[in-house]
Amino acid sequence: MSRQEIKGNLARLLATENLIVEHRNNPTASFDVDRRVLTLPTWDRASSVVYDLLVGHEVGHALFTPNEDWRNVANCPKDYVNVIEDARIEKLMKRKYPGLRKSFSTGYKELNEEDFFDIEDQNLDKFSLLDRINLHFKVGASAMIPFGASEIMFVERTENAETFKEVLQIAVDVYEFSKQQPEEQESIPMQQKQEQEEMTHEEMLETAQEREQENQESESGGGQSTPAPEAEKDDDSDEESPTGGERSETQRAFDQSAEGLSNRWGSNTRYVEIPESVNTSDYVVDWTELHDWIDEYREKSLADKLKDISWCIKQDYESVRDVYREFRKQSQKEVNYLVKEFECLKSADAYARAAQSKTGVLDTAKLHTYKYNEDLFKKVTVLPDGKNHGLVFLLDWSGSMQHEILATVKQLINLTSFCKKVQIPFEVYAFTNEWSIKKSMEEDTSYREDRFGEVIENQICLGKGGFHLMNFVSSRSNAKDYDRMCLNLFVEAYQYVHHTVYRSTPAVGLSGTPLNEAVVMMNYIIPEFKKQNDLQKVNLCILSDGEGCAIAYGRKYYEDYTDENRVAPRRIDHNVTLRDRKTGRVYEEFHGWYDATNVFIKQLRDRNPGVSVLGFRIMSGSALKSFVNQYANSSEENYEKVQRQWKKDRCSIIPEPIAFTSLYAISNNALDDTTDFNVESGAKKGEITRAFKKMLSNKSTNKKLLNSFVEHVA
Repeated sequence: MSRQEIKGNLARLLATENLIVEHRNNPTASFDVDRRVLTLPTWDRASSVVYDLLVGHEVGHALFTPNEDWRNVANCPKDYVNVIEDARIEKLMKRKYPGLRKSFSTGYKELNEEDFFDIEDQNLDKFSLLDRINLHFKVGASAMIPFGASEIMFVERTENAETFKEVLQIAVDVYEFSKQQPEEQESIPMQQKQEQEEMTHEEMLETAQEREQENQESESGGGQSTPAPEAEKDDDSDEESPTGGERSETQRAFDQSAEGLSNRWGSNTRYVEIPESVNTSDYVVDWTELHDWIDEYREKSLADKLKDISWCIKQDYESVRDVYREFRKQSQKEVNYLVKEFECLKSADAYARAAQSKTGVLDTAKLHTYKYNEDLFKKVTVLPDGKNHGLVFLLDWSGSMQHEILATVKQLINLTSFCKKVQIPFEVYAFTNEWSIKKSMEEDTSYREDRFGEVIENQICLGKGGFHLMNFVSSRSNAKDYDRMCLNLFVEAYQYVHHTVYRSTPAVGLSGTPLNEAVVMMNYIIPEFKKQNDLQKVNLCILSDGEGCAIAYGRKYYEDYTDENRVAPRRIDHNVTLRDRKTGRVYEEFHGWYDATNVFIKQLRDRNPGVSVLGFRIMSGSALKSFVNQYANSSEENYEKVQRQWKKDRCSIIPEPIAFTSLYAISNNALDDTTDFNVESGAKKGEITRAFKKMLSNKSTNKKLLNSFVEHVA
């Protein structure tokens, strides 16, 4: 977690509300009391205590400065209101949070030593009353800011101000007093000045400490401070206070110096957010609609007027069905293995958390030990109930999966069959950009994909009309419908690997890779899934073979030569940061489209604490190193461990993933291999040996992956 995020969380805690905190390359901090947006400069050169001071000051405005237009009430320049209001809100912040007193005093001391107020080697008597009030309340009593007899009154009133209404009146009075001509103003008493000059440094420091103590005691006691003694007026003094101006020079100097705390060459961050709410039916194709469409297209294909073609298609479908039935028959061993491991882990976990309690019934077998044993009652072992788990699968339905899609689907069917047997609720979604074709076919219109739909400024575009999640398999089905779903999924995947006569169903073909959109959609699908099935924990499994396509957000563009502007989609790039208002988290800046998946998975897990995200990446060995570097906290030691496991098992569990709960790399040559021991009759001894070793190797690979998977759902 970066320092900026930590200080942003501090600001929200102090403000006791979920403020919008933005870090920008602005010269000073500011707070929009209407929109409740706290803007903090990057302040990468500021110390931690100064950062706390500046955050505490701006939060004071968030808590105590009302959202009202004071210009109709107070006829004075803005700086007068700002200086008096700063003194009031800092007093109230120190009263509300006593721990901030040290941050304020130490922070202002550090800034004053760096001459942020531009007062070094200057005669403070020559400063305006407004500037001296500003210095008195920010630098502190140790600065020994001089005030005339008539000016002390304004200092006392500022110390005692409790409401914004009082602030406005004080600001007007200070302004009117400062407008007087120099000859009409009272000068600082010579006697006070001489006394200050005669005091030793130790005496001045002691006096300043006493005043500071009095101020702290008065603040903790309800905000009423002890009035400073009124100095005697010396009419013979020729030292005069300057006339008042329209602004506070010390505050302007402070703001200008504060610009140096930030890297002025940095670019402003653009904050983007996921949609506040989404109608999931606009993006999710439910399994009933999906499989009705697949069945309808198949029936039309079989009813083709060209009888020879329809006959070939029918034969092709029948042969693939036979392959599917054989696969389901052989896979029962693997499914049963999963169920067995699941029950063992579940029982072991339950007994590990078991507790014993007394029943209140005497154990007659122990009665003879009553003289030396006080425990004569029967005991019962109490096994706590486990958590209800659910599974959501995200299947990569992109063109690059063409050669691995069938092997992936086989593994997926096995996992859903396991879930069916142990009664774990599940949903299988395939992300795609192709489903929109269905609408053009039904309406008999030319296909024109509405890729983005409505675009809102600084909001992630989910691409309504283009991006969809096809709900291929669901636990909300009976046994007959479940087999129908698995068969259709198998048939669709089979034709991409083998040269079949039938083609893929229109609108269900492989497309782009809207992986990031799919992860964002889980923010709305998973809560519904948990509620419908009364779940405590959900495991999201992402099966893919590569990176997601660039995701877009709405950005405002100004038209040339006009005052009009438009909001158009722009892909995630540099200087863009994801912010989640519900959790208050602000994530690291995107470095490009390629690291978006990590950021969106972090956001998903932060908003949904009971969700684990498991990643299964199907890949070649040549891509292993870049994959580990991108998705894990890689080190030479970690990568060597991954590489050794990869060479041995053709798969690897990636240690220390950045965003995923667990991450697995699987060789694209390992999934498609059968685990059966098949050799032709008359095979030579060497062929039999190689086939046997291959079978054992494949079983070992599958078991390692399946064991790791079961550990998360047991």
